Amino acid sequence: MSTSPIFVVLSVESAVASDQALCRFAQFLGLRTELVTLRGNLVDPPAELLTPAPGGRVLALECTTLRQIFQRDWFASLLAEVRFVLVYGFAPAEGELPELKWLTGGALSSVTAISSESKQFTVHSDVRFGGFPVSGKSYSVESVPTAAFSAVPPGPSIEPYISVNGHPHFVCIARGHSVLFLLAEPELVDIDKVLSPEVSLRGWYAQLIAITIFLRSAFGDWCWTAPVTGATLVVDDPYLKKRYGFVHYETLVQELERTRGALTIAFIPYNYCRSDPQTVSLLLHHTDRFSIAIHGCDHTGGEFASLNEAWLAGTATCALERMESHTDRTKIPFDNVMVFPQGRFSTKAIRALKGCGFTAAINTTLWPVDYSESPLTIRDLLEVAVTRYENFPIFGRHYPRDIFDYAFDALFQKPVLAVEHHGFFRSGYEALAKLVHEVSALSNKVVWMPLGGTVTSSCVLKRTGDDQFALRHLSPVLRFRNPTLANLSLSVEKPEQDGQVEAVLVGGQRVAFEVSSGLLKYSVCLRVGEELNVVILHRQIPKASRRPSWKYLFAVSVRRVLSEFRDNHLARSEGILSFTEKVKEMLASSKRS
Repeated sequence: MSTSPIFVVLSVESAVASDQALCRFAQFLGLRTELVTLRGNLVDPPAELLTPAPGGRVLALECTTLRQIFQRDWFASLLAEVRFVLVYGFAPAEGELPELKWLTGGALSSVTAISSESKQFTVHSDVRFGGFPVSGKSYSVESVPTAAFSAVPPGPSIEPYISVNGHPHFVCIARGHSVLFLLAEPELVDIDKVLSPEVSLRGWYAQLIAITIFLRSAFGDWCWTAPVTGATLVVDDPYLKKRYGFVHYETLVQELERTRGALTIAFIPYNYCRSDPQTVSLLLHHTDRFSIAIHGCDHTGGEFASLNEAWLAGTATCALERMESHTDRTKIPFDNVMVFPQGRFSTKAIRALKGCGFTAAINTTLWPVDYSESPLTIRDLLEVAVTRYENFPIFGRHYPRDIFDYAFDALFQKPVLAVEHHGFFRSGYEALAKLVHEVSALSNKVVWMPLGGTVTSSCVLKRTGDDQFALRHLSPVLRFRNPTLANLSLSVEKPEQDGQVEAVLVGGQRVAFEVSSGLLKYSVCLRVGEELNVVILHRQIPKASRRPSWKYLFAVSVRRVLSEFRDNHLARSEGILSFTEKVKEMLASSKRS
């Protein structure tokens, strides 16, 4: 039986913060890790390295550790045995670094600071271990201290993987049997670092990408890996009539079929009685490319940002009832996914969605309005979806401004979720075709599908032995097809708390499960090509109702009239648009008061 390699991090004396951070990141990717602390005179190798590792070892160490052991014979022997090695922690310094010069056979010898304010990072594609979604792409970041190696001499032995302003930041060097990856990053960030909403991950993109490239190159399918990368464009607000703003449904579905893209309308449940039968009939012929999801209930800015649990339960129930009524009227199904109006939601809203049986939520920001009691970490933002609140999946989405955002998501096994409004089609459908083309080029795993399919197919898989895999999913509904040419034995897990799960249905049949240490666990076997269909049944809260005031209902009606008048008639007049928005703001202000 095959055994996974073990990731060994060497550390001098007590583990430095970067060593510990690297171990946590490797574990996040699903890898077995061992932090080996070097003590004493370092003449002999540590005892942990004297025992053979059945699956082999992958090695990493910080440059401070390298400095103390690079002249030891046992370390040179270890390097000759190990296939993949990562050395990090190189900081700008005056003069040559003897350990760097020794390690690279003189090819590299110094590290310099990149002083310019604006920095462009480029992930190179013409490299030995390439083919990642970020390969061949660049991004910019401001005011981040950055280091780079001295100019790489020409020759096949050194490959720059990431450069900053044209200088090598992350490189790969062949050393005999070994492949060395060197990262000019003085300190590695801890993925359990607590963040605030105004802090972007971009400042850490380079090191997160570099370490991910190294670990995935070294470990392959022993890492958590998404079998498919679902992709969906979500367009907020339109109702289902022949035309809404710049959305013409007949032309839209023709373009979706031509480009092989997929689109979901974030449909406002308030409009459940207003759909045009002919338009619905058209859309029903394209359900593999088109769907509708749930966009709030009345689409007021704060309806799911409320902290009133009774109001939230009633609003969530009302949204579902309206969507079910819409399906009864039109026969068009809906994706049981919430798209929050104006991106505002609370942790109590997440509790209401889960209690009412929603599958997931998607949002442009992953931060609830009441985040202060439980702020997000880097780990949360790197996960396929945020599950910190009620173990309920909240998927992130981006406007199609920078393809690198989607590439970064795909690198971390997330689905690609784009967001736009009807104005995206102001100049026709060239922007849609461009988006589909660029996203599809990120990976051969990209599959365009409506939002419901993207959410329920989002999972990660890792090898645990011969024809044995672990699978992790985040949504209570899972659709997964065996991607291998062998029958699989799957150990499945999902973040959950004890007492919340009523049953696990696999193919409609109940299976045994357990919940421990924050994970729901069950096992299944899949034949070649077989599809796994799972539904997790949670304990539901009693159906709630709400009794909005006439003032609230009037404000909602006026808001919808103004919004639709803006989108359908005033979209080309910026001056009138501005006046309409001010009236809506006044209405919202009076409603709050």
